[in-house]
Amino acid sequence: MDTTPPAIPFSPDEDLKNSSMLHLADHFHRLATGATQVPAQSLTSHLRHAMADADVVAYHDRLVADAGPLFLHFLASVPYILEEMARIGVALTRLSQTRQADEPRTFSFFEIDAFDGSNGRALAAHSQGLIHTFTTSPNTANQAHFDRYADPTRSLFYPQSFLTLQPRLFAEAPYGRFREGFDYVYETAAFQFYSRDRKAQVNHIKPLLKPGALVFFLEKLNHEDVGQYLERERMKDNGFKTRYFTQEEIDWKRQQMLEQMQNGQVLMPELVEALSSHFKYVYLLWNSTNFYEFVATDDGVRLEQFLNVLGPIHQPEGFCFEPSAIGYVTRAPLPREEERADA
Repeated sequence: MDTTPPAIPFSPDEDLKNSSMLHLADHFHRLATGATQVPAQSLTSHLRHAMADADVVAYHDRLVADAGPLFLHFLASVPYILEEMARIGVALTRLSQTRQADEPRTFSFFEIDAFDGSNGRALAAHSQGLIHTFTTSPNTANQAHFDRYADPTRSLFYPQSFLTLQPRLFAEAPYGRFREGFDYVYETAAFQFYSRDRKAQVNHIKPLLKPGALVFFLEKLNHEDVGQYLERERMKDNGFKTRYFTQEEIDWKRQQMLEQMQNGQVLMPELVEALSSHFKYVYLLWNSTNFYEFVATDDGVRLEQFLNVLGPIHQPEGFCFEPSAIGYVTRAPLPREEERADA
């Protein structure tokens, strides 16, 4: 007899009600208003001088200049994510410019629970409106900063959790421009604040995707080796965060927040399995301490086009713990490969 416990049905309302996102709402509000944990110095990258691509430098500068308090805190907490987001934003712009030759239209970008939309706004501006962006955030304090800097003809904000989204929202003004779905989606380390059920979380956003969409997942992952996890945490805290926070602030955050955050983290094989159950191609783009960035899609040709315009990683030695894993972790045959196999 099968003694496996029955699967618990996915309930967005229940996940939202029980989430760390809501349990930590007061803390996120203080971060979003700049009342606590403010970085002690500018977030301008100390690697800026090494960025040979002028577009990446320009994207970096725009991202830092218009970032809200909570996003600045995020940049100061995740080693070298600023440089990585600039790299991805420039590549998405170049990919969209290439696509426009055959698809003369604007493209769409959805960032999931992404603070005040700093990255989305930077992408819309850098692409000169070629990419329109949509940001969700359950923290309403983020909206004031979004409204202060956003161009509403290019970027929109929805002050709710991504779990509340339904396709019918995009049948209404002002969100109707996204009614056909999104070309690009970026999960900004949001899923871990709700639950560990990555399959269900991805399934929830899938109705919002255009065919062949590129979907990025930035996640902080657990590790089977607790010692390895803690070593990466020490690297993050001592090798990066001390640039921006006192040791007391770092210790306080670890004690007050990270336990709740870790409850929603998953192992790398669990995430890869979840993504592979939804997408034909999964590619690990970047790793920094316990943070990982994947891109997933059903369109292998589109993914190759993106990778071909993606510039180099800007990150010091010692922060990438998974250099041998960078690349495809799931790969179905490309159409031309299938044709050769059938020949």
